[in-house]
Amino acid sequence: MSRRVQALRPLSLPLSRSLPRSLSRSRATWRIVALPVWRAMALVFAVILGACGSDGPTEPTVDGLQIQEIILAGDDGTFAFSHRDHWHGAPVVRQGESAGYTLYFSELQLAADDHDPPPTESWISLADHPGYAVHVVVEDPALASWNGDPSRGTLVGHLAGASRMSFVVRRGTTTVYEAPPLNFRVQEPAN
Repeated sequence: MSRRVQALRPLSLPLSRSLPRSLSRSRATWRIVALPVWRAMALVFAVILGACGSDGPTEPTVDGLQIQEIILAGDDGTFAFSHRDHWHGAPVVRQGESAGYTLYFSELQLAADDHDPPPTESWISLADHPGYAVHVVVEDPALASWNGDPSRGTLVGHLAGASRMSFVVRRGTTTVYEAPPLNFRVQEPAN
């Protein structure tokens, strides 16, 4: 035999003779399992990549109206606005008093790193879009309540404390938009 063939000969030995028994079993098992595992991992990776391709959940379009953000403009000049999955600003009302808010919505969704309110020219009122309802749920109704319609509402403070409320816009039974929960505070009465 030539030197070249002799040099390659140890590599042609069966796996069980060239490796300890524990390693040869794990490699044999790996060969049997490897292909299905790689296929499963590729499928999981493809699903994750597909989910990461969007800018977040999109809301259903009903009659051309697609709401992306909500703006609460307070009668006192303050405002709070939703931004994707959180809010900027928080309503404050005193115990035994009320605070009025005009509700605006925007079809424009700002970039994730843009924390300014949507431009006022993009604000729309649901008063111009009949058939829509705004359902407001106060997490702790002992602290405060919300009264209003699709374009205007009042937060009434009952007891001092903090809680959250959520806004859901519906047309009939279809949910068009659901804002993330909004934190608010009821302060002690002024003396």
